[in-house]
Amino acid sequence: MLLTLENVRARIEGVPVLREVDLSVGTAESVAIVGRNGAGKTSTFRTVMGLRDLDQGTVTFSGENITDSSTPNRKRLGIGFAPEDRQLISKLTARENIEMSLWGSDDELEVDFDERLEMALEIFPMMSEFLDRAAGKLSGGQQQMVAVSRALVSKPDLVLLDEPFEGLAPSIKKDLRKSISIIRNELGASLFIAESQLSHVKGVVDRLYVIERGEIIAEIDDPATVESNDELMRMVSGG
Repeated sequence: MLLTLENVRARIEGVPVLREVDLSVGTAESVAIVGRNGAGKTSTFRTVMGLRDLDQGTVTFSGENITDSSTPNRKRLGIGFAPEDRQLISKLTARENIEMSLWGSDDELEVDFDERLEMALEIFPMMSEFLDRAAGKLSGGQQQMVAVSRALVSKPDLVLLDEPFEGLAPSIKKDLRKSISIIRNELGASLFIAESQLSHVKGVVDRLYVIERGEIIAEIDDPATVESNDELMRMVSGG
C-alpha cells in the first residue's frame, strides 16, 4: 500500500477526534473518506500531513514510517494536499500561489515551473483566463482550481483533496469531477478524497471509508453498491 494509517488516535484539547483509525490507499488508487461535518475527515488528513499530533498509531508512506516526520518532509516524499479552506494568499496571483508549492523545495532550481504549470492547465484549461489575477478576487470554483493545481505541481504520488466540492456551483462540480478523473487516469497519482456527500465521489473512487465521531465504521470495496443497500446508505448519510 502507498499510504497506511494503523491504530491512529488523536485529540484536540483533550477531546478525541480520531479513534483507532485503520485505513489505506494503494498505488494508483482513488479512495474516499465520507462522513458528516465534524466526523473526523479533516483530522485524518491533518494526521497524514503531520499537522496533528498522535496519541498512538503509525503513519506509513511508500513503505517508510513517517509518523514523526515533518510536514515539509512528507511533501518531499510525495504527498500533495489541497485543504478544505484552500489557504491561498489573497494578494498573490493565482500563478504565484501555484508556484509557492515549489518555493524552498530541494529541486526548486531544477524544476521547469512553466512545464509544471502547463500540466495543471491541461487539467484546468479555464485557469489560463485568471492566472495573473489576485487569488482574493477569484470565485470559489476558481480558487479550488488553484488550490488543487498547487498540490499537483510538485508531481506527488498521493494527492489529498479535503472537501473539494464544498460551496461550488453544480456546473463547476461537474467540471471538477472530470478533472479529478484526469489526475488519476493521466497523471497516475493516487487520490484520497474527503467528502460529506456520497454523490460527489460516486463514480470517481474505487473504495470508500465511512467515518463517524472519529471512528471508521465501514469500509466499502464497491461504492456502486451503496445506494441499493439501506444499511450502507444510513452509514454514509450519518442516519
